[in-house]
Amino acid sequence: MCNRILMPMKLIVTGFLLCIMANVSAIIIRDDLDDSNYLVNDSDYPALVDLIEPGDCIGTLVHESYLLTVAHCAADLNLGNSLSVNGTEYIIADIILHPDWNQRRDEYDIALIRFTEPVQGVKPLPIYRGENETGSLLTLVGRGVTNTGVMGERGAKDDSKLRRCTNAVSSVDEHFIEIRFERPGEEGVTSLEGVGAAGDSGCPAFIEIDGIFYIAGLNSWGDGPRGVRVGQYSAFDYQTRVSQYLEWLDSVVDFPAHPQPTSSMEILEVGATRNNGGFIESLTLRFPSQIGKSYAVQQSTNMSSWKISKSGVMGSGNFITLSITPPVTNNENIFLRVRQE
Repeated sequence: MCNRILMPMKLIVTGFLLCIMANVSAIIIRDDLDDSNYLVNDSDYPALVDLIEPGDCIGTLVHESYLLTVAHCAADLNLGNSLSVNGTEYIIADIILHPDWNQRRDEYDIALIRFTEPVQGVKPLPIYRGENETGSLLTLVGRGVTNTGVMGERGAKDDSKLRRCTNAVSSVDEHFIEIRFERPGEEGVTSLEGVGAAGDSGCPAFIEIDGIFYIAGLNSWGDGPRGVRVGQYSAFDYQTRVSQYLEWLDSVVDFPAHPQPTSSMEILEVGATRNNGGFIESLTLRFPSQIGKSYAVQQSTNMSSWKISKSGVMGSGNFITLSITPPVTNNENIFLRVRQE
């Protein structure tokens, strides 16, 4: 175990950023929560498009004429097929698989689907262009089979209903974002913990920045350590890491300009306890809350990439006071915020 090294740092409070997240997991869910916590309406996500059939692969509108998905789903489509986007049929004009994708391997699992005409009445969703996914909160939206983390995919049902879940990024590499399915009560578990499952291939994994949800990953495959099946607690879920394919994506699509973040701010009260050397030993946060809502404390050194310090804090309708251990960092600036999950 590493010893904590307390570095002198400047605590900067940006405020309590109140973000009412749209109802967002079929998706494998926690066994201690009712399925209704995860269910969402199709109308909440008009940019999500069923590719094969409901419950079998999803693409997301990222340009008025293009869907983004994984290559192993797009490879099963044919030119001239029609896909329903928010109730309107559009014809596939082109299927563009990443040139390095090979169906015998997992890497480069990304593709674009072009329609013969632009989609009307549906706003394309932006892609994530940062490089700091590790530690970030992901929101996955899918329609594949569903079950709880006790059994995982084994015995899962296919009801074709749209669900969302959340999870924290454990690691990334040049191809994938990795998340781990923590069980209730385990450190790092989120209030809507879950992972993708069979049928969720291509479903978007969002990183939220200042009220805007960016597509950071595309559900690709799952795995588990010895004795753990796909979708069970402690299993891993892997999303194609979109930020690693920006050069290729931009060579194919002239993406629209990024949306400008909009948000409302409220005051977050912060107190610090320091030792004789001036190092911060503990932080006390106080912020307003709503009954039945869940909150997460996040930290950043640059106000661009945010990581979770504490999640699953349930609102009481009054002010909540939390004590947290300061983050270990060599950066003298620490930004803190509280977000509604």
